[in-house]
Amino acid sequence: MNTSKRIKRLAGVALLTAYAVVLQLIANYIKFGPVNITLALIPIVVGAIIYGPGSGALIGAIVGAIIITAPDTQLFLSHNAFATIVLCILKTSIAGLTSGYLFKLINKRDYRVAVVTSTLIVPLVNSGIFFFGCLLFFFPLFGSDTNQVINGILSVIITTNFAIEFSINLVLSPTLIYLIRLLDKKYNLEINIKNK
Repeated sequence: MNTSKRIKRLAGVALLTAYAVVLQLIANYIKFGPVNITLALIPIVVGAIIYGPGSGALIGAIVGAIIITAPDTQLFLSHNAFATIVLCILKTSIAGLTSGYLFKLINKRDYRVAVVTSTLIVPLVNSGIFFFGCLLFFFPLFGSDTNQVINGILSVIITTNFAIEFSINLVLSPTLIYLIRLLDKKYNLEINIKNK
């Protein structure tokens, strides 16, 4: 990779990271029902598709670090700080990594399906890891009745958080990828997200 392309790539990842940080800081204080919606999943998806799995994971890890600062995270931090930090960083980082690898794999066959699938996997992985992390590390915070705890977590995560994140990502991420491809054609941004 030549120097110009490396600089453009670094600038692109930095710009997406900055967008992700701002979106997550805003999302830390905006609630839909009982949960915060992670708006920063969009830059994670875009970074993973445009710059690859490593960039998606990096942007995701930074978003996870910002999630730790959310007011709602304090309850988890006071119960188990280490597990909270690991869970916050891991869930968004793995979501970005998975999105990037899935795009690379499916893009060999169908570009559009690759974009949509990579977009939809991020909220699925993010919410899934959060759900299992809650069951594994924070079960006592939710009460003693196992069925009630699982149903409560599922109803909040699935009906509110996941549904909204899923819908937002389904609309905005592919649209942004399309617009970035148009800009790349016009201004030669050296973004390589064409059909393989």
